[in-house]
Amino acid sequence: MSEKLDTSPEDEAIKNEAREFMTGLVGSGIGDNTAECCTENPTPEGAAIIQAWISKYSSDNDGNQQATIMKDFWSIYDPYRTSIWSMTYDEADSNENLQETIDVTELLHKPEMVNLKQNHDCFGVVHVLEDLSIEGIWLFNGPDPTKMYSANEDTSWYTFTQIGPEANDHVKAAVAKLLMPTDDGKLNGKVIKDTKVFP
Repeated sequence: MSEKLDTSPEDEAIKNEAREFMTGLVGSGIGDNTAECCTENPTPEGAAIIQAWISKYSSDNDGNQQATIMKDFWSIYDPYRTSIWSMTYDEADSNENLQETIDVTELLHKPEMVNLKQNHDCFGVVHVLEDLSIEGIWLFNGPDPTKMYSANEDTSWYTFTQIGPEANDHVKAAVAKLLMPTDDGKLNGKVIKDTKVFP
């Protein structure tokens, strides 16, 4: 597998600053202020929501249509306990083939992520596209991906952008596109070559 391109302390400092900025965003341009809508830390209530959604997704995804699955998602989602974030891989240009790119997504299954899975702190769907880019969507217990940053250093290879928190039509469309793509196996006009669900 190719090495990550920007490994210098300067580059990592820039990424850390970007993370801090994303954590303090006054919304994503699609929704409203996270700080006003979500608790500062993960909560048992948020974990229960993640657990309920994992159960729903597992059962709903067995042949049900996108509309049914998304209806269930929004019936469970709580902007005061959980947050939704899209994820884009920053180093797609360094990948040389499809298998190498799929291997990159496997790093999100590192043992360090076990506690997050056991505590129901996150749920994610990650797609590898034909141009070797990686796009995903995550539901987190709490206002941001901070706990995943701490658990898995490979998340520094990705840019996370909040979607919401208000569940308006624009937000619902953005979430559905990533969570349940229906465009003949494509996302943003590109063929989806691999999809992984976390946990």
